[in-house]
Amino acid sequence: MDRTASRVGILLLLSTLVIGSCNFLQVANKPDDQAITSDVQANLFADPVLKTRDIRVTSENGVVTLSGGVGTDLEKAAAVRLAGKVKGVSQVVDQLEIQTAVAEAITEPAASEAPAQDVFTAKVPPPATKTPRTKTYRNAAPEPSAAPAAMTPGPAETARASEPAPPPASKPVAEPPPPPQPQTFTIPAGTVVTVRMVDAIDSSRHRPGEEFAATVDAPIAVGERVIIPRGSDARVRLIESQSAGRIKGQSELQVELVGVAVDNMTYAVETSVVEKKGASEGKRTAATVGGGAVLGGLIGAVAGKGKGAAIGAAVGAGAGTAVGAATKGQQVNIPSEAKLDFTLKVPLSVTKYPAE
Repeated sequence: MDRTASRVGILLLLSTLVIGSCNFLQVANKPDDQAITSDVQANLFADPVLKTRDIRVTSENGVVTLSGGVGTDLEKAAAVRLAGKVKGVSQVVDQLEIQTAVAEAITEPAASEAPAQDVFTAKVPPPATKTPRTKTYRNAAPEPSAAPAAMTPGPAETARASEPAPPPASKPVAEPPPPPQPQTFTIPAGTVVTVRMVDAIDSSRHRPGEEFAATVDAPIAVGERVIIPRGSDARVRLIESQSAGRIKGQSELQVELVGVAVDNMTYAVETSVVEKKGASEGKRTAATVGGGAVLGGLIGAVAGKGKGAAIGAAVGAGAGTAVGAATKGQQVNIPSEAKLDFTLKVPLSVTKYPAE
């Protein structure tokens, strides 16, 4: 009898131990719903799109329920997928709704805002380098060992990555400044233009109408701007050429300035006339004839007394006339390097181009 009672007591003790062990194992294996809720919230907050949505998370015995609102079906699928990745989740119950206001905010940005990259083109930062901000969640922060697993691209991320980036804004091209324009200057009438002859002019060889080379000997300015520089080419025209005769008359040259060259452009000018005259031959011829007559008279007087004086005078006069006829009149010329001053009769307009 005592042995039977002992056996019964041992059996009761073993049963109690087995039942207690089962209860202990059941309690030990029960999922931590608070940690699961925190981990799911951390995964949703790590997504740059889903963290802006009103998603509520509850967990009971490893069954996670998602409720609230999202913008698209892609966002709903991404939320369910991220919740299912958390350790200890046995099932995800999807009670999310697509809210019309959120969808319109995605597809129709405000007209007053400049076009910008929407939420679907934002890059998802690697979860391993970003610590979840769990201080806004109630009940407890997730333990360090329960860090969210690395995410793999899902439908929402793939759709965002496939959209092209907006083109860079083009910079305005600055227009080149307009080229400098030429200016026209007017040299007034009465201005003296001094030239130095290059060619010589001779009354015995040159005829009216011929032109001769010269250069401007002094610069001509309007205000402080030199319009015709010294050394500019010029042209002088012979308008009158008269050579002295054998008996009477004198040599004469009349010239005028007809053109100057400035910046490879020749300008016609109208100036006063410069005259050059030689000595008159009339007095010189009379003196020669008179001297011959006096000399002839003296010779005749000596040779033939009174009558011879008259004959000698006639002969001497004839000889003087012959000498005068044989002597050519004095000629005039304008040598090279001679300086001549001409005065403008009318104003001269000169166009100056800016230096390149």
